[in-house]
Amino acid sequence: MANTLTIYLMVITTLIINYVCVWASSDTTTAGKIDLSELTFERIAVMPFLIGKLESPDKPVEKPLSQPLPQLLADNYNVKEKSGQVMTRLVDETLRARFRDKVVPAETVTEAFLDISSDHTIDTPRKLAMKLGDVIGADLVVVGTLWRFREKGTDAQPPEGSASIAFAVFLVDVPTGKRLWRGAFDGTQKALTEDVVGGLKAIKMGIRWLSADELARYGVKQVFRKFPLH
Repeated sequence: MANTLTIYLMVITTLIINYVCVWASSDTTTAGKIDLSELTFERIAVMPFLIGKLESPDKPVEKPLSQPLPQLLADNYNVKEKSGQVMTRLVDETLRARFRDKVVPAETVTEAFLDISSDHTIDTPRKLAMKLGDVIGADLVVVGTLWRFREKGTDAQPPEGSASIAFAVFLVDVPTGKRLWRGAFDGTQKALTEDVVGGLKAIKMGIRWLSADELARYGVKQVFRKFPLH
């Protein structure tokens, strides 16, 4: 009996040591008291993600989309090459699954975005969204910002630099430039042994380490669960 109990405890301990979770926070906010569930639109587009962060917990910004593009703060070490394209595609796929033909084709959006005239010294994400929406005939534009897209193994911090993703998305009304909704995600995968109590409450993603792409897909799914349009 004692030997059986010992073996059982050893198995449980091994599982705990190897279990991995995602410590993540996601939040969404709607501007004012607008009931967006009643909002009607013909076309919606996903603007190519901007690299950098518009907001900071230490220095809150009342109107982040009105900040000049040079204010976008990003540590290139934490942002994998072409990760903005990955995020743009994931958000586009998520919206397309829900709204189908109302989503402007990604190729059309990218081509128009590259063609619109912009002055990075004075332009803002809001202005870019309005310009883009006008060119492609979209009523709504989703603006995304990405400031962390880190693969496992790219950081010296334990556990071997686990995958970590942080981004925000904003829904902009093209005619007025008003921000209608905001969603954000900040998640890092960790070993359960780093915080057993916290791990039991964490969002569990299975018993394996995820790639940054997989964590990003999870983050987009979490944020858009609360997307107010139907």
